[in-house]
Amino acid sequence: MALLEVNKKTCTQCGICAAACAGGIIYFKQKSYPRLLPGTDPFCLRCGHCVAVCPSGSLEHGEIPLAQCPRIKESLGISFEQCAQLIKNRRSVREFKDKNVPAKEIERIINVARFAPTGHNNQEVQWLVINNREAVRRLADIGTDWFRWSMKNNPALAPMLEGALKQQESGNDVFLRHAPALVIAFAEKNNPIAAIDCVIAVSYFDLAAVSAGLGCCWAGFLQMAATSFPPMIEAVALPDGVPYGCLMVGYPRYKYQRVPARKPARIIWQP
Repeated sequence: MALLEVNKKTCTQCGICAAACAGGIIYFKQKSYPRLLPGTDPFCLRCGHCVAVCPSGSLEHGEIPLAQCPRIKESLGISFEQCAQLIKNRRSVREFKDKNVPAKEIERIINVARFAPTGHNNQEVQWLVINNREAVRRLADIGTDWFRWSMKNNPALAPMLEGALKQQESGNDVFLRHAPALVIAFAEKNNPIAAIDCVIAVSYFDLAAVSAGLGCCWAGFLQMAATSFPPMIEAVALPDGVPYGCLMVGYPRYKYQRVPARKPARIIWQP
């Protein structure tokens, strides 16, 4: 099968696929059928724009089968106000119920977050899920050692970490907040745009989790430790990758009732 095939029985020759092609490799002229420019197969981003935008469903991409591209359900569209409330209502949850998170629920959310955009559509983001309270507790214990190690090896961090270490030693886990689960997005260390792609993907997960009744908090301490502290690197045990986004995940202990005010947006409008 060619990389791009056109159903000439249903194609209306509208040319929208060529206009929307991110790589500009679909050739189209009036009263003809769209086709890929010769020799451009390697330059196709495999983004699926052409398949997604075709009004008549007349395009078949060799690596993005039409049968695996469900129609968008307009009935599920949300208003700007609904979207705004979802975003504004998202909180950093640091107090979790004593309730485990089903693995299927985490997988369901990841299967939404994986649609986050990636540079050149590389889709290189990988996921590590630690859905075991004992394993999370062991990482928190290593986190206590990381506090001490960081204060010794980086005195500039000592003022910020001293209070956290005291809390940690007293049994108040400020490292991972007694979360029942952790979700980590990682990618190969030699990819220059992987960090941004992972952060976007984790942000998608964070918002999707709200709609599933879960709460998240970005685990900044864990990310710092997992990229610098040998015992934590060994414990997390990523397969030749770098963690670029770490989330604590669980069911929120408290329900938030209001949206706190934020500083006004600082915007520069260029003429």
